Amino acid sequence: MIKVSERENPVDMVMLVETDRLFLNPLETDDWRIRRVVCDKVIACAEGLPNGLCLMIFEAFRSRARQWELWNPVVANITENNPDWSKAEIYTESSRWVSPPDGFGSGHQAGAAIDVKLARSDRTELEFGGPMKGLSGVAPTQWPVSNEIRKNRDMLVSAMHSVGMINYPDEWWHFSYGDRLWAEVTNQKEAFFAPID
Repeated sequence: MIKVSERENPVDMVMLVETDRLFLNPLETDDWRIRRVVCDKVIACAEGLPNGLCLMIFEAFRSRARQWELWNPVVANITENNPDWSKAEIYTESSRWVSPPDGFGSGHQAGAAIDVKLARSDRTELEFGGPMKGLSGVAPTQWPVSNEIRKNRDMLVSAMHSVGMINYPDEWWHFSYGDRLWAEVTNQKEAFFAPID
């Protein structure tokens, strides 16, 4: 069981800001708040990318209300496609695709996670295979994909890992630092950050 030790009191949040190496894509949100330490890691990652490549952020902090908006359609879809499943099976499968908003919530709710991909300096996105937040088999980071997509996914993972952020293996686009998922993947006994709301 992962414990949470909120080391910041009060919570130290800042706004992500666009630079020539860091783009903000408003497709999902216009709330760019993030923990200061995570922001510093994201900026360091963007600045360390090869010339011509940039990070494009699609989401950072997410409220519990927004998490429910993402969770409910996933549960409905899985329930409809698996009418013989128990509530526990539906909950478990839904949790693979969206972090449950009840209880501990997601790294986004803690201000400790981002959804991101690589882009060129002209803002064209590199190909990663399948839609971001898509309920499909290609979402897992290590899913068999073409050589080009594998190169892009590996480059993103390597760049983010180099600054201490980890990838959620079921979503090639999701990276976090200091939240419950980070603690689980890095075999820590304690997460630094709990949900803010």
